[in-house]
Formats: sequence, C-alpha cells, structure tokens
Amino acid sequence: MIKKKIGAVIASALLVTGVSACSGVSAGSQSSEKTITVALPAGYDDSVAVTGLWQELLAERGYKLETKSVDLAAGFSGIARGDLDGYLNAWLPTTHGTFVDKYKDQVEILDKPFFDNDRLVLVAPKSVPENTIADVVKNAEAYDSKIIGIEAGSGEMKILPDVLKKYGAEDKLSIVAGSTPATLAALKDATAKNKPIVATLWTPHWAFASMPIKVLEDNLEGWPKPDGSYVVLSKKFAEKEADVVKWMSNFKITEDQFSSLMLNVSEASSPTEGAKKWLENPENKKAAESWFN
Repeated sequence: MIKKKIGAVIASALLVTGVSACSGVSAGSQSSEKTITVALPAGYDDSVAVTGLWQELLAERGYKLETKSVDLAAGFSGIARGDLDGYLNAWLPTTHGTFVDKYKDQVEILDKPFFDNDRLVLVAPKSVPENTIADVVKNAEAYDSKIIGIEAGSGEMKILPDVLKKYGAEDKLSIVAGSTPATLAALKDATAKNKPIVATLWTPHWAFASMPIKVLEDNLEGWPKPDGSYVVLSKKFAEKEADVVKWMSNFKITEDQFSSLMLNVSEASSPTEGAKKWLENPENKKAAESWFN
C-alpha cells in the first residue's frame, strides 16, 4: 500500500514536470519575477501609453511593472521616499518642475528626455473661425466665457492662469476644472454638433487623430517653451536595477511614434494590448529593440 502511494506521488510529480516543460514555464518562474511599481496619475493619456509600453517590454525580460494611481504631488513624494520606484513621463523643466524641484536631490532624473517636444495648448473645433488664443479672448461670449480644463492638480492647470493673464483674459474666460476624460468627451460632443468650445490639452495626443480639433496659436507666447519627457526614478531603485536604468536611458521616441502609440492604447482594451499592437509595426519594434542593446 505504501509502495502504491509513493508510486502515485512520483507519477504525479513527473506529470507536473512534463506539463511545465511542454508549456515552456519552469517551476518557480513566478517567484523569480521582479516587481517595479510606478506612479500613474489618472487622465494622463501619454503617461498611460508610455507605462503600458514598458509593462509589455519589461514583462518579456522577467519584470512585472505595476502602477499606483496617485496625483503628481503624492507620486513624486513617494518616489523621493523610495515607496514608489518611479514615474515614466515627467514633463521638465517647466510643467512638472514644481513637483520635481522639491525632491531633485532625492530622485534620479535620467540625463536625456525620451521625447523633446511636449507642448501645453488650448484647442478648439476646426469649424470655429478663431485660430488664435487672442481671437478666442475677443469672442469669449461665443465660448460661454469659459475654458474646459483637465484635472485641477495638473501642471497645466497651475500654469493656465498665467497664460490668461498674459492675454488680459482673467475676467473674460473662467477656468472650469474637471478631468481629462470629461474634457475629451466635451470636445467630442462639441465637434459633432459644430459648437464652439475651448479646452486645455497637450501635444502629442491621440485626440488630434480622432476628432476635428486644432491648436489655437499662442500668439503672445503665454505658454512656456516645450518640455521634454523624462523618466524619474527613486535613488534606491536606480542603484539596484542598473539594467533597467540603462534600458530606459536608451529610450527615444519620435512624435509620430508617440502619437500612434497613444492612439493604439486609446483604442485597445488595455494599455498593454495597445502596446502590443504598436509593436506589430516593424519600425516601432526595431526602435524598441534598440533600447535594449
């Protein structure tokens, strides 16, 4: 009886081993997977796309990239303490500068931006006659005397009052804070009905490929100069994960690639599915592979 039980145990073990070998999964592969946790503020579509791309790329190399939904202030504070490993799309030196500068001695900012033309903008439907911010200020009543804004705690919304001051529009256009999804929904509804609307956005963004909107010319240069997109890591993480730091330091993306990545992610069931779709393009795949050389 004992021999039969031992034989059954051995047979069971051999069966599990055989299944593991056939599936290409080795015993203990899950436990050896390294976990990276990064900040991901709600509504930041470019950050969602970049993070989804790295989730897919790092998964191929034995890492599990997890996200924590926090606002930027809490995110950078967590990175400085080492509670979070990083944030993959900090706009510097201006838009997110107020958040990062506070902790610049406690975080690791990679030397070069992976994208160098991030712009804060005001947008309107292509159907409206106004093409500049000054034009909209002159005809503020046609736009219900308001600007539809994104999240109140964002860098763009903190800068916007200074932009309106530059145009002498503080008393002509009120700022309505909300969320990025709500702003995009309002733009979609207004363009479908040919109604005037002015809203905050940024470039690159998938919305320009999916709806008839235009950037209002900043003729008085109220917005700051374009930012670069930087990876910011905790010092603790940067010290122990030199390979990841090296890979992310090689990260470089063009405006067309960034826009198409965002569009793929916006249309997919999840950011990683969108990233997989983006990587099906041979040029994008070749670019991604070069970051790991």
